[in-house]
Amino acid sequence: MAKAAKKAVIGKARKGITRYVLAGCGGRGTSMFGVPLSKDFPGKTSLVGLFDWNTKRMAASARMIGDPALPQYADFDKMLDELDFDAVAIATRDCSHADYIVRALRAGKTAICEKPLCVSAEQCRQIVRVQKETGGVALVTHNARYGPADTKIYELLREGAIGTIHTISFAEMLDRRHGADYFRRWHRNKSNSGGLLIHKASHHFDQLNWWARGKAEWLVADGGLRFYGARGPYHGPRCSACPHAARCAFYVDLFKNDKTRSLYKDAESEDGYVRDGCVFDPGIDIEDYASVLYRYDNGIQVNYSLHAFSPIEGQIISFEGTDGRLEYTTFADTRWLTANIVVPGYEQLLGESLRLIRPGKGVERIEIPKVEGGHGGADPQTREDFFARKPGDPKAWRMATLEDAVQAVLVGAAANVSLATGRPVNVQELLK
Repeated sequence: MAKAAKKAVIGKARKGITRYVLAGCGGRGTSMFGVPLSKDFPGKTSLVGLFDWNTKRMAASARMIGDPALPQYADFDKMLDELDFDAVAIATRDCSHADYIVRALRAGKTAICEKPLCVSAEQCRQIVRVQKETGGVALVTHNARYGPADTKIYELLREGAIGTIHTISFAEMLDRRHGADYFRRWHRNKSNSGGLLIHKASHHFDQLNWWARGKAEWLVADGGLRFYGARGPYHGPRCSACPHAARCAFYVDLFKNDKTRSLYKDAESEDGYVRDGCVFDPGIDIEDYASVLYRYDNGIQVNYSLHAFSPIEGQIISFEGTDGRLEYTTFADTRWLTANIVVPGYEQLLGESLRLIRPGKGVERIEIPKVEGGHGGADPQTREDFFARKPGDPKAWRMATLEDAVQAVLVGAAANVSLATGRPVNVQELLK
């Protein structure tokens, strides 16, 4: 079929519906974007094509989506030239987000990207410049805003439940199942992910910016690689070919079911990417713990910390204000991940609580609504805003803007500069 005719047929078949392509057909791209875009929003969205540099992974993704005949491209520019679509959902490696966003905007397409927006201040500047030049739309699905507790915290702070906020403390703990997973895959190299202070903490810096209603000013950070990497007791090429498998607590068999074998293991032969790399590989160069201290332009002081080798998985977040304290704690079960590490008795810690503590008024437990779906119910609500509504819709009040996404990356980028130099960094100066 000729290119022009092909475009006409696709456009006619989906008239009035936003036509999407998925760029990046890994597990997150397929589950967060691919399947829902093709099935969950009838009359509003349709999935008309896939892009991935690995054709085997792309074919497996199409099968999971339920449409093996979806047009599939290993060349992004060729897809832009041949396929008629309106928007691209981007779920490639973090370091490539900026490139695909820019190319999509220049082609007149809307870009909706998995967090983080990108991995550096330089990429932020490039995206902002191109967005202004084209007038296009670029958004990032900061789904951590959509968790029931996170939304409730936002509402309480807006109501003035603790008066004027003075300080915020945010402790993120990744356990030795979830945390270790970042050191097996492409995230382990800062050139790919920006490190956990961008890949993972962009969630949290966006939440903090949202809650504080401010922009970060001066920042200082400290951290390092203390647990994973070359410090480990064993070293092997990967778990599935490791002579220490029987002895290493971090051994995993990621490919024991057909789904993961099809999407990941079978795709290895095409690009050599493995998902069960050794967590003690000397080539790992991201931090596994970090502390970041910074101040907002409205005076709020933040103390943020992240550990990726904790025996527990969860968060402890507290807000101190003129009229009291708001405190949130959550401990999660990560047995959905393939791993052998367990903490006996850990189940007694599981769950979440939100408490409002005020002088003269006592301690009030705040009920947190229960919502079904990925990331504690956040993913379905995120998709509802991004794919069933438009920016500016009053119902989409939690939707992050491009500016919000830039500010989330800037805090992590500034922290990386501070880690490298040992000096304080002016966060907003990185945009200039």
